[in-house]
Amino acid sequence: MVRGTVAKHFPGKQNCAAREIAEFWAGRELEDHEVDYGGFSRKMKGSREFTLNDVVALMSITGSRRIITVLQQMQDQMQTPLEPREALAAAAAKEAGEAVAAAIGTHNHATVAKEAGDAEQAFRRIREQAEAELGAKGQG
Repeated sequence: MVRGTVAKHFPGKQNCAAREIAEFWAGRELEDHEVDYGGFSRKMKGSREFTLNDVVALMSITGSRRIITVLQQMQDQMQTPLEPREALAAAAAKEAGEAVAAAIGTHNHATVAKEAGDAEQAFRRIREQAEAELGAKGQG
């Protein structure tokens, strides 16, 4: 939702969105080195989460209440929001890497078991989300 708001109100101008949000909270114009363009890019790619501050600033800057409207609709329907698939995949890749590293690099069985469990849980979340989406669309 947040990425869509940025794309709609700042088409092809992701750096402008990053600057506007940073300046909103700074309360002044900022120099380029004061704006975290890389962090904002990671948020747009899904490897970093948008914050509540980002959402508040975007709503104020754009005048769009779309995000709040969707959240309210989800609450009204008692649905839990689904994490973006890209974020789930990134988490699963990270956990899988840690599990493999532990299996290869340590003799501590508790560490290996913990890391493998974390990876298993991350992959389970991907499967559960896909199954929930299938169920919501009536595709079994």
